[in-house]
Amino acid sequence: MKNNPIIIGIDPGYDRVGIAIGRKTKESWELLSYSCIQTNKKAKLFDRYAQIATELEELVTKHQVTEAGIESLFFFKNKSTALDVSEARGVIIATLMRQKIKIAEYTPLQIKQSLTGYGRADKKAVEKMVRMELTLEGKIIDDTIDALAIMICHECSRKLQKENL
Repeated sequence: MKNNPIIIGIDPGYDRVGIAIGRKTKESWELLSYSCIQTNKKAKLFDRYAQIATELEELVTKHQVTEAGIESLFFFKNKSTALDVSEARGVIIATLMRQKIKIAEYTPLQIKQSLTGYGRADKKAVEKMVRMELTLEGKIIDDTIDALAIMICHECSRKLQKENL
């Protein structure tokens, strides 16, 4: 169904940003892209943010993304990491807004609940459900699995909103 939105799921970070882009069809998912934006650890922080913005903008333009799901920050043990991730998240949101993409935020609990039915599910359970839903095999890094989970969560949320109208 070409009328269904093209969704990007984003697991924010400044070192790695998980990205998943797809469209839900009646029977399955049409996966357009899934990967990580990996920034150079030796680069200055603002250069890393610029790289994230540039690569994200290229992806959303190339795949004509219309909606985004992004993980909200929950908590961090390391305050300096939390600040850098928060700033990267701001760069990501600003990039999406410039492209006029509709954005929704999801907590880790909401994402886990959406995929597994249990908000306290572990990473293995989430990964298993992502692989089943999208029929994926092979090694996929955690940030990308998280982005795929966010993409699926966003579609589930859209579906629920439609049903409740």
